[in-house]
Amino acid sequence: MSFTANKENMNNTSKTKSVHLVSSGTLPYFRSVNSLAVLTRYAGKQGIHVNTLLSGSGIDSKDLDNPDIFVTPEQELAVMRKIVKLMPDSNVGLVIGEQYHVGVQGILGAAAICSDNVLDALSMFIKYIALTLTYFQYELTVKDHLAFARIKELIDLKEVRIFACEREFVSIYRIIGDILKESVPLHEIRFAYPKPSYASSYEAVFKCPVRFNAREHMIIFDRGLLSLSLPMSNPIARKTYEKECQQLCLRFKAKETMTDQVRQEILFRKEIFPSFTKLSRHLNISPRTLRRRLTEEKTSYKSLVADIRKRKALDLLQTTSVSTARIAAELGYSDLSNFYRAFKRWTGKNPNMYRKMKLRQSGN
Repeated sequence: MSFTANKENMNNTSKTKSVHLVSSGTLPYFRSVNSLAVLTRYAGKQGIHVNTLLSGSGIDSKDLDNPDIFVTPEQELAVMRKIVKLMPDSNVGLVIGEQYHVGVQGILGAAAICSDNVLDALSMFIKYIALTLTYFQYELTVKDHLAFARIKELIDLKEVRIFACEREFVSIYRIIGDILKESVPLHEIRFAYPKPSYASSYEAVFKCPVRFNAREHMIIFDRGLLSLSLPMSNPIARKTYEKECQQLCLRFKAKETMTDQVRQEILFRKEIFPSFTKLSRHLNISPRTLRRRLTEEKTSYKSLVADIRKRKALDLLQTTSVSTARIAAELGYSDLSNFYRAFKRWTGKNPNMYRKMKLRQSGN
C-alpha cells in the first residue's frame, strides 16, 4: 500500500465526513507497567542500572516483566525525572519515543491494528485513552482538507514536560506508521514551549515543519489520511480485542480506591493542597460522604496530605536539583523553617544533609 496509490480514495472521502473526537480529561490512577519497562530497558542500554531508576519508587525490577502489575503516574513520573537527570542527551525524549511502537500498547494496539481504517484506529485509542500510558488529552477535528489533533497536558509535568511531550509525539508518529506499515506524511507539528537547542532533531524525526512557542500542542495532517484502509484489518479480531480493552479498563477502575482518587487530586491539581471542601467538589462528592469513605479506608485527608508532603519532599530532593526553598513552597510551606522541622521529624536529617547523603549513595 502507498499514499500515492490511495490518493483518489483520500480525495473522495475527505470532504464527506465530519470528525470530532475528544478523549477523557481525567488522568487514570493506574496504568500498565509496560511504559516503565520500555524506559528502564533503554536506560539500561545507556549504562544506567534499573535499580538506580526504580529506587524509591516502590517498584521492584522483577515487576517490569509482570503483565498483571499496575503502576501509578506518581511512580512513573519519579522514574522519568531520574531519566531526565541522569541521561546527558538533551533529545532523550525524541529517542525514547521511538521505542514506543504499537506493541507497547498491548491489547489496545492489537485492536488498533485490526481496525478498518486510520480514523477507526484513532477512535479506539481515544475511546480507551486510559490504556495508552499518556499524560495528555486528545481532541481530533477536521476542517477543509486538514485534520487537527490538539494535545493538552492533563497535569503540570514540571521538570519532565519537554521529555514527556517529545516521547508522546514521537510515539504517536511511530504507532500510526506501524499500523499503516509505512511512514506517515505530516503537514505541521506545533509545540507550546520554547524552541530547544536541538530543534533540527525534531524535523529530522517528523519530516515536516515544526513550530515552537505555539498556543497549543498540535499535529496537523492531510484529512484524507483518516480514510486509509489498514493492511491488517480484521473486524472479528477487532471486536474480540475491544472486549478485552473494556475488561482491562474495568480492572483498573475496580482496583482504584477513594484514597487513590484523593491522592491523585492532591498530587496533580495545580492548586497546592486544596481545602477539603474544594477537594470534595472536584471529586463530585459531598464532604460528608468523602470523609466517611476515607474513614472506611482507615485514613483521613490530613494524614494523606502529610504522607504526600513527605513523599514529594524525598522524591524531589533525590531526583532533582530544585532548591529546598522552592520545594518547601511547592509543598505549601510558607515558612522554610517549618519545612526543615517537618523534614527532620520525618527523617532525622535536614533536607540538605539528606540530599548530600543520597548523592553519595548514588555515586554522583
